[in-house]
Amino acid sequence: MSRQWLRAWMGSRGLGNSRQQRQRIERYFDCTWLSVWGDRRSRVSSLSPTGCYIDSRFMVPAEGTVVPDITLTLPTGTINLQGTVIATMRGVGFAVRFTELDKDTRDRLSALIYSVRQATRIAACPPTGYEPRSMR
Repeated sequence: MSRQWLRAWMGSRGLGNSRQQRQRIERYFDCTWLSVWGDRRSRVSSLSPTGCYIDSRFMVPAEGTVVPDITLTLPTGTINLQGTVIATMRGVGFAVRFTELDKDTRDRLSALIYSVRQATRIAACPPTGYEPRSMR
């Protein structure tokens, strides 16, 4: 559901072919985030070097809300971030733009996204000279 929402949101702002979209990956990562009522466990379904989409069916902060503590559990370790809610969809989740992102953290996110995209690209392309068995 978040994927459809994200496409609609990006398309409505003329961002469909932006550089940002090309640096985004759609994978699930565990996360916790600090709400006004305490820590909430959720998952991230879309990640870029500058933000993420947090799936949250039961609690969605208002647009403009600062989320002071977001902890992402990535294959390379955990990353602590903070961000501002830039868009919401009640019962689905919310998009966050990271704030006060230091260069090392942004580089870690960029490297992870690059490696996932490369692995996906390699897995999707058969080796040169590949011929399915049925065609031999």
